[in-house]
Amino acid sequence: MSQGGSIRKRGDTWTAYWFVRGPDGQRVQRSKGGFRVKRDARTHLTTVLGSVQRGDFVESKRMTLSQFVREHFLPGLDLRPTTVASYADLLEGHVLPRLGGLQLAAITPNIVKALYDELLLSGRRSRIGGLSPRSVQYVGTVFGKVMSQAVAFGYVSRNPVSAVKRPTPRPPEMQAWTADEAAGFLDYVRDDRLYAAWVLFLTRGPRRGEIAGLRWSDVDLDGGRLSISHTRVSVGYEAQSSPPKTRQSRRTIPLDAQLVSILRSHRRRQLEDRLAWGKAWTDTGVVFTREDGVALHPEYFSQAFERLTRLAGLRTIRLHDTRHTAASLALQAGIPVKVVSEWLGHSSVSITLDVYSHVIPSMSEEAGARLTALVLKRGR
Repeated sequence: MSQGGSIRKRGDTWTAYWFVRGPDGQRVQRSKGGFRVKRDARTHLTTVLGSVQRGDFVESKRMTLSQFVREHFLPGLDLRPTTVASYADLLEGHVLPRLGGLQLAAITPNIVKALYDELLLSGRRSRIGGLSPRSVQYVGTVFGKVMSQAVAFGYVSRNPVSAVKRPTPRPPEMQAWTADEAAGFLDYVRDDRLYAAWVLFLTRGPRRGEIAGLRWSDVDLDGGRLSISHTRVSVGYEAQSSPPKTRQSRRTIPLDAQLVSILRSHRRRQLEDRLAWGKAWTDTGVVFTREDGVALHPEYFSQAFERLTRLAGLRTIRLHDTRHTAASLALQAGIPVKVVSEWLGHSSVSITLDVYSHVIPSMSEEAGARLTALVLKRGR
């Protein structure tokens, strides 16, 4: 017995017992059985006793999805604040408006399937249309975590989400500009206030959030390098600063003399903005900002790139494809795969080789031709 509760084994399963106050004020015993391991029964008992103590205890059969998400699932997550915020935004935006009022035990695989179908058809919050299969798959991943926790807490016996096949996303076709197209774009945007960012995108292949979160304290112009140690992520539509997700993402990228010169020019322009705005300037320490010093939202870079590409009359690619462009052109220029992998922040060279395998054959042919010419020339 522990603070009004206990755990006992009944046959092959475990049962949790606890007491609540009935309508007449008398103690009434409640129980929840069917736990296969003692640990799950103890987890459920601890959760229930906490709710009883706070005065917000809800009988298992009456617990709704909204109550469980807001009172148990989200508060119990031991994850980065930005990840918890993204889970909350996704659930509040896509799942709870549709299923939040349902009791946990009433959620069936058919209801989960209907949720996926609806999101694919009309799931966008800001405009008409459905979510992409990849987005719906992510909804299913987070929703599945919620229901798995509900199983562990003893509110349901099975996870209905795990019984439903999630939409299969088609991987976006990777596109890359040629060297002429990349040069043409940079010529067109030479006077744009984000020119230095566009150059970095196309010559070093950073991620959008890494450029949005880049700070002057991360840039060593004298030493010719910049460090990726901050990133800006979008939660809902709110941008938040966050450390890079992986150890490999936290990296140092070399800057040649031309890039250093371009970044120095960008800094001079920013200092001129600072003088012009005076006290109204916001000192964020971020490299790429609005004219008043406020950091740019990551989505702004994508929108601006799409607009400028269209105005330049170039073949349409996504901003993320500038990363593929930089990597492909670097490999074609003979830069070692390991160096390119480090620039991109890949966890291993094998990932770089896998993603850019289409570039490797032509590199191999060219290298072979050079070696043959070299040997035959020496042999004559």
